[in-house]
Amino acid sequence: MAKIYKGNVSIIKNLKGQITVSPDVDGKFSAANVTELYTTMQQLAKKHKAECRFYKPEAGGDTPILFADRWGKPYVAVLPARKAPGETTVTRPTVQKLA
Repeated sequence: MAKIYKGNVSIIKNLKGQITVSPDVDGKFSAANVTELYTTMQQLAKKHKAECRFYKPEAGGDTPILFADRWGKPYVAVLPARKAPGETTVTRPTVQKLA
């Protein structure tokens, strides 16, 4: 399971020509302002005619989150909005004792 990245990042253009994030102590973006990071990355991609490097599952999404991969490198994932833990309406079948 991915963890939320705790640190600052900067936006870079990598050697493949993709707009992505890189860890940076003096970076102005963090997990607290990830929506600003997401919109800035999209604007820079249009300006430099490059591709943004996001993780988007097949289900799509609209909520950007700053995650760390298994090696600690940050990446931006755009996931569907989740309900709060108390808002679930899942009904589970009860166990019936038969004998």
